[in-house]
Amino acid sequence: MQPVVSVVMANYNAADYLAAALTSVLAQSVSRIEVLLADDASTDASVAIAQQVAATDARLKIIAADVNKGPAAARNRALDAATGDWIAIVDSDDIIHPQRLELMLDATKTLQTDAVADDLTYFADNVVQPGDTLLGDTRPSKPKLITTRCFLGADQNAPQLGYLKPLMRRNALRDMRYREDIRIGEDHDLYMRFLMNGGRMHLLPQSYYLYRKHVHSLSHRSHPDDVRAMIAVHDDLLDSYPDASDDLRADFAARRTALQEPLAFETLADHIKNRQFGSALRDIARKPALLIQLCTVATNRIKRQFKRHAPQHAIVPDDPSQWTSQDWAALCEPRSP
Repeated sequence: MQPVVSVVMANYNAADYLAAALTSVLAQSVSRIEVLLADDASTDASVAIAQQVAATDARLKIIAADVNKGPAAARNRALDAATGDWIAIVDSDDIIHPQRLELMLDATKTLQTDAVADDLTYFADNVVQPGDTLLGDTRPSKPKLITTRCFLGADQNAPQLGYLKPLMRRNALRDMRYREDIRIGEDHDLYMRFLMNGGRMHLLPQSYYLYRKHVHSLSHRSHPDDVRAMIAVHDDLLDSYPDASDDLRADFAARRTALQEPLAFETLADHIKNRQFGSALRDIARKPALLIQLCTVATNRIKRQFKRHAPQHAIVPDDPSQWTSQDWAALCEPRSP
């Protein structure tokens, strides 16, 4: 029987978390799914763990690579193999609500849309801090249509919607794939092309997705070269749409300017890390505001240390299917407007 949803899961050396991620997906209330695990030449026990799971559930299909080419290439291999009507993106170290796909599919019917995305709830060290989500206070109180201008979001202080893990109609995605020449920002680029090619996407006022934060996350820190690559991809994207409106071009220009901010900071951080203090001082002399950013980063680190002693919601990542409805309620209930 053809699957309704193809779950695309790229993996590289996530053996410590992979079983929990696969359990949460295979425990979905929507049974007609296929899970396409694209392993990117892992050197740990990832493939062996996946094979053990696949032996008990034929819906899991392993696409193993001999050479590591990055998450974009891994996801593209899974996309090429997908046969479901819908594509769901789930990372191999994350956990999803057991009814996530069902609830999101229902939302696509109600909203008559090509894609839906929910908020991401962060967790680390096996605990969830209440209210610690991607969207935070900007989470909508009702489903919201995401326009290209909204998604572009030039404000670096606003939530970066490229981190979302949407459910997308495969026919609307067509042959669009992730760019494989960048390490970060490939999600943002794909979703922007999806929208600019006429795809409709809505943002839901719930969180059905637990996003693991740890020091090995690619998004934890950006290298200056990664930011430069993001700027190049940003420019390529606009060049691909010569008929873009003046308003959209202005937004592209604003975001390009905004991307110069993290580039300057990451360059400074790289100089400090490499003990190139003369270069770091020149960075600050050229842009004194970088000193404020350094202080902000230090302050946030201190805050995170204090957060560890705040009230926390313990989770059990080894068997997320056993969570009670009360465990999930705090994550899934919409915020008050």
